[in-house]
Amino acid sequence: MPQGELNGWEYAYSDEGSGPPIVLLHGLEMDSSMFDHQVEALRGIYRVITIDAPGHGGSAGVPVGIDFYQYAEMIAGVADQLGVGAAVWGGQSMGGFTIMRLALLRPERVKGLILIDTQAHSEDPDKLAQYEAFLTVSLDPGVTEDLVNILMLILFSQTYADKPESDEWRKKLLAIDVPAAHAMIRAVFDRDDVHARLGEITAPAVVIHGEEDIAIEIERGEELARDLPDATFVRVPDAGHASPWEQPAPVTKAVKDFLQRIGY
Repeated sequence: MPQGELNGWEYAYSDEGSGPPIVLLHGLEMDSSMFDHQVEALRGIYRVITIDAPGHGGSAGVPVGIDFYQYAEMIAGVADQLGVGAAVWGGQSMGGFTIMRLALLRPERVKGLILIDTQAHSEDPDKLAQYEAFLTVSLDPGVTEDLVNILMLILFSQTYADKPESDEWRKKLLAIDVPAAHAMIRAVFDRDDVHARLGEITAPAVVIHGEEDIAIEIERGEELARDLPDATFVRVPDAGHASPWEQPAPVTKAVKDFLQRIGY
């Protein structure tokens, strides 16, 4: 992937196709390959940009203490460097946390939102206790095989986790540089609740959610779509938290239908 630099942060990105810009941001402990199928399907009509988050994929880490408002500003800075002004922004999970805050901070930059397996609330306290334990045991020795087995069931559906091809993501999870990703892990754990501010987001949106998502239950996605001023909701059967990868065809169709709906 090409490399860029923004105020000392070295980031990796992809930039394919030409036409109206779409910027896609992946979730925690993932990377931009999460959107490989969508990039392939859209790059013939759109300019599709993906960006690896700090400490993920090919991007360097940043100091602990960053929040999603700061990260949204960083991503806007990357877009500036790439010559992208207003765009349609897509985000899976952590990427969704980011682009919702971008829509609150810089509404003029957002022509539409593609919100995938994400929510507007802060982290569930019951889940947070488990996640904090995962972080504690992985910061020093790193991600173990046992932890990968747990993460696979959080980040993917049971059906996908049992498939031989899931080894691709098992290897990626095993190779996570936890100290490098620590800042974004903490940002996810400590994020604020923006549900009460959804009425301020005037850009049209589509909310896409895997029916088998246990990291963020589908009810959170339904609530998000209901409480945004202009949003549609798409359920994705046989998919967990990583629906763009697990079920690329229905997710891509939902994205294309949304882009057609807003005339983009």
